[in-house]
Amino acid sequence: MVRCRTALSPSRLPGLDWALNPYRGCAHSCAYCYAQDVTRFELARPWGDVLEVKTNIAHVLRKELQRKREGVVGVGTVTDPYQPAEERFQLTRDCLSVLRSKDMSASILTKSPLVLRDLGLLEGWDDVEVGLSIASMDERLSSVLEPGAPKPRQRMAALERLNRSGVRIYLMAAPIVPGLSDQGHSVSELVSRASDAGVRRIMWDAYNPKPTAHRRLRSALVSAGLLGRLPAAQPDLRPVRELFETECRAHAVDLVDAF
Repeated sequence: MVRCRTALSPSRLPGLDWALNPYRGCAHSCAYCYAQDVTRFELARPWGDVLEVKTNIAHVLRKELQRKREGVVGVGTVTDPYQPAEERFQLTRDCLSVLRSKDMSASILTKSPLVLRDLGLLEGWDDVEVGLSIASMDERLSSVLEPGAPKPRQRMAALERLNRSGVRIYLMAAPIVPGLSDQGHSVSELVSRASDAGVRRIMWDAYNPKPTAHRRLRSALVSAGLLGRLPAAQPDLRPVRELFETECRAHAVDLVDAF
């Protein structure tokens, strides 16, 4: 556990003005995650083994917002704000309570249905949206790429529940990994299931082979006997985007490029 000096950091991600990350590190241990490359956090340790809990972040956030920062706060840009530690520490919940009390806009991204715990806080908040990240509905593939994350069907069910509760939602279809989650049937199933859950906006992004993440991904694929499906070079992504466009058009879903 650590104490932080700042809660909000300027964000360069599209649509987000500020980044808020209650934790450093992530127990979901996703093989493809770029966060370690970006933050340089514990590069000598296996991703997912080390977690920093910013115990005072809600207090620091409240003090920072006394100066009224305008813009959208991205909650969970380099960590998952609803990873297992959140069940115990409730830092994300505390921070969201502060943001709502200050009439801030927030965009939450997670892989966890634990977000449903905070439905009472999210309902009726006009300036909040929740995205669930799902790259494929293939649970075997998910168990290889995202060994500590909840199953894709649980995440999709969370989207459906949020939508029924009137919370604005979107699907983050990312990362689409060439040779693994970019196949026609995979994209078709993902868009179809998202539409059935009430999703009307899908943000997609292709896998970005950052050095540390790529080594981690290759190691996971070797262990699972799937390395042969990963192309030696980054392929042309236009056919994948066209496939997403076709499927989204068929289901009346808006498609957005993440980056």
